[in-house]
Amino acid sequence: MKAKFLFLLFITVTFSSCDPENDFYIKGKIINQYSKEPIDNVEIELTYYSSSRGWRNIEKQIENNRSGIFNDTIASLRRYDSVKMLLRKEGYASKEIKTEYAEWETSRGFMKIEFEVNFGIVELKKN
Repeated sequence: MKAKFLFLLFITVTFSSCDPENDFYIKGKIINQYSKEPIDNVEIELTYYSSSRGWRNIEKQIENNRSGIFNDTIASLRRYDSVKMLLRKEGYASKEIKTEYAEWETSRGFMKIEFEVNFGIVELKKN
C-alpha cells in the first residue's frame, strides 16, 4: 500500500511540475476583396506575443491552397497572448491582422492546451 501511495505521489509531482504543451490551430481563408475569389500561394508570416518575451517570429512556413484556405498547427511550450499575421502576394497590398487570446476557443486535455486561432475570411486588395 505504501509503495502504491509513493508511486502515485511521484507521478503527480512529476506531471504537475511539467509545462503543458500548447497547440495553436491557425486557420482562415484568403479572398480577393472585390471579386470574392480565393487567392492561393499567399506568403503568410506569423509572429506571436507573450508577456515574457515580447513579439517573436514563428519559425514555420504556412501556406494556403487553391481555395484560399490555410490551416496549420503550431506546438509551443509557451502560451501566446496574441498572434499577428502578415500576408503578402505580388499584385496585392500587404495586410497585417492581429488576434488576441480572448478571441480564441480553448480546450484542455492531459498535459495539453489547445487554442483555435481563427482569422476567418481575410480580404486582400489588388494594387
